[in-house]
Amino acid sequence: MSWDKDGRHSGLEVARGAAEDIRDVFADAARCAPPEDSAYISYLLDMAIRGDIGVYSLSARCHTIGAICYRMLDGDAELAFGHVIWGDTEPYFLESVVKDLFNSGAHTVRSNFNWPAPWSFIRGAEAMGFKMVERMSMCLAPMPVKPSVSGFEILPWDDRHAGDVCRIISECQAPADRPVYPALSRTEDAVALVESVMRDEHGKFMRSLSYVAVVGRVIGFLISTMVSDGSILILDTGVERGHRRKGVGGAMLDRLIGDAYAAGYGRIILAVTSNNYDAIRLYRRKGFRVSGHYKHYVISKIG
Repeated sequence: MSWDKDGRHSGLEVARGAAEDIRDVFADAARCAPPEDSAYISYLLDMAIRGDIGVYSLSARCHTIGAICYRMLDGDAELAFGHVIWGDTEPYFLESVVKDLFNSGAHTVRSNFNWPAPWSFIRGAEAMGFKMVERMSMCLAPMPVKPSVSGFEILPWDDRHAGDVCRIISECQAPADRPVYPALSRTEDAVALVESVMRDEHGKFMRSLSYVAVVGRVIGFLISTMVSDGSILILDTGVERGHRRKGVGGAMLDRLIGDAYAAGYGRIILAVTSNNYDAIRLYRRKGFRVSGHYKHYVISKIG
C-alpha cells in the first residue's frame, strides 16, 4: 500500500496477513487490556495465525508494530480487534485497512472499537467519516407465556419463507437501523443475509425458534440463532408497515419466549439501536432488561 504523500508515514508498510512477529503486538495489547480480556486476545491471535480470521499487519523498520483483525461476511467487514505498539500511527493504519477492504469488495466497514487502546483509532474513524450509533443490549430469562394472536397466524420457520422475509427486511427496515445496516435496504443484501443465516454463519440457526406471521402471505418474521454461550440471540425481526401496531411483533416474541422456556434455554439476548423507541418499548413490555450500552461505528459506500 502507498505511503502518505506528505511523507509523514514514510517507512511504514501495511500488509494483509499475519507477520512472523505479530505475537509481540498481541502481547502488548494483553498488557494494556483488563486481565479478563487476555484470553480473548490470545484466542484472536490463534485465529489470525490459523487464518480463521482476517488480519492486517503494520510494520516499521522490518518490525511489526500493529495489527487489525477483521471478519468479512456478505460484503460487510467487521473490525474485531486493533492495536499499535508505538507511534501515532493508528489513524493511518485504520485508513489504509478500510481503503483496502473497500477495494477488495467490502461495501461497509464497522466496529465497536472495544479494543485495548481505542481512542486514536476512534479519532481516525471520525476523521474518515465513520458514523457513530448508540446501541444497547437487552436480555430476558424465558418463562411460560401464551401468545395472543388475533387476525394472523404464527408459523415455525420454513426455508420456503426466505424470499418473503428478504422482501420485508429490504422494504421495512426501521429508520433508526439504517445507519447501522445500510446494505439491508437493498434486496440482494437482504438475500445474502438470510442465506448466510441459514448456513449458520451468525451462530447456529434455530429454525424451531424462528417464526413468520401470516395473513394469507408472510407479513412478519423473527429470526433466532444460538450463540457460543448457549444463549438464544434474536438476530432480526420485522413486520410489514401496514400490519404494525396490531400485536404481530409482540405475538412472535411471546412465542419465542414460551418455546425457549419449554426447550430449556436460559437466556434470550438482542441488540437494538438506542433511538429505536418503538422496538425498545415492545421489548421492555415483554420483560427484556437493558444489560449494556455501546457505541457502534459504521462507514459505508451505500447511500
